[in-house]
Amino acid sequence: MYDPLIDASPGEAQPLADSYWHHHSQPQWPKTSNLPDSADVVVIGSGYTGLNAAITLAEKYQQRVVVIEANHLSWGCSSRNAGFVMKSTGRLGLADWQTRYGTDTARQILTEHEYGLEKLQQRRSECPEQLQAQLGGYYKLAHRPQAVAALRQQYQTLRQFDPAVRFIEPEQINGVIHSQQAHAALHFSDCFALNPLLLAAATARKAASSGAQLVDNTRVIALDRSAEGYRVTTSRGTIQTGKVCIATNAYTPKGLCARLDNRSLPVLSSVIVTAPLTAEEIAATGLVPGNVMMDTRELKYYYRLLPDGRLLFGGRGAIQGKNADDPVFAQRLLHAMWQSFPMLRRITEWQYFWSGWVSVSLDDYPRIGAIDDNLYAAMGYCGAGVSFTSVAGERLADAAMAQRLPALPYYQSPLKRFPMARFRRLGQWLFYHYGRIKDGDWR
Repeated sequence: MYDPLIDASPGEAQPLADSYWHHHSQPQWPKTSNLPDSADVVVIGSGYTGLNAAITLAEKYQQRVVVIEANHLSWGCSSRNAGFVMKSTGRLGLADWQTRYGTDTARQILTEHEYGLEKLQQRRSECPEQLQAQLGGYYKLAHRPQAVAALRQQYQTLRQFDPAVRFIEPEQINGVIHSQQAHAALHFSDCFALNPLLLAAATARKAASSGAQLVDNTRVIALDRSAEGYRVTTSRGTIQTGKVCIATNAYTPKGLCARLDNRSLPVLSSVIVTAPLTAEEIAATGLVPGNVMMDTRELKYYYRLLPDGRLLFGGRGAIQGKNADDPVFAQRLLHAMWQSFPMLRRITEWQYFWSGWVSVSLDDYPRIGAIDDNLYAAMGYCGAGVSFTSVAGERLADAAMAQRLPALPYYQSPLKRFPMARFRRLGQWLFYHYGRIKDGDWR
């Protein structure tokens, strides 16, 4: 598998990942274009961020927009994620934002996240298939008794900002889920689940109908300044443009843009999907379609019951791309699933297993905005971007049009450079061992 810290490019003309979504969806993709000679704005990357940027640039600012993708449209994590739609981005919660930046900023951040949720709800309403959305809410689960007190304290902070959030007491948790690793929970009722591949295709259709040209299977080789702005050299020719928006996030190859080098840690998140559970097994787990679950671990596990009764279960994957498809990582997820749901131990194999890169920033939250003259980027969602990317793409477009962005931390400063960046993977390996100890999973 492509590794952004090692490989010079993500390849070219590759099909979508061999995921559950790929085998159980019938997305309608828009027609793609040949590379034109010029554009007002070139967007590199056709995931949620790039496509939403293109929509805003074309509709709001009447720009001639060209979106360039090295492989199939939305080849990266926009077609590989678990479809969790939550009011967040990065690894920081509202309590963290409040501590770092104060109550007013935390409240404004929540408003921005709610805006992302609203935009995604609007996109869902525009689609005949409704993106296979499952409405039920997001549960943040205390994975062991020692985690309950911290979760309760988080609730006390959250209720200042979001009165709708509920705390599920230990004696109530069995009414939500029957798991040995669920001892209390926070419930966010306005979050939901969807099919991420259908969302990607719907967003691509919207971009195309807005007037953006979508160019797939075309690798960007170099960005060079020119009199007009930038000359973008690709595997299928060059294009002159006034401005460039980089929306490749964790899939950004080293050397594409010096302003982004060493400012992200690409981390693999892996997913398994089981065969359909029996009605008895579903009842035994307590899982309900529409409820999305994630625990309080440092190395989190996340899961949901899919519309056809399968269980999707995800967590950390390999450290290097060359090991991404090693079945040992699927087996680890299966073992973690058994720990949560011992009643599913008869399931000894998975039907689907895949991985995708998420971009982790040094300080755990993303940045969106200018990184040089006429050059803009969005990066660092830390795996929490399904809803926020709809906002991030819009803000990226606003920045490219010299509009003032909201006075929020992720719009006002560049990504920080990792110190001793060549040792990022070693640091990741050490953090994984620390996380297992802290989570009580060392064995």
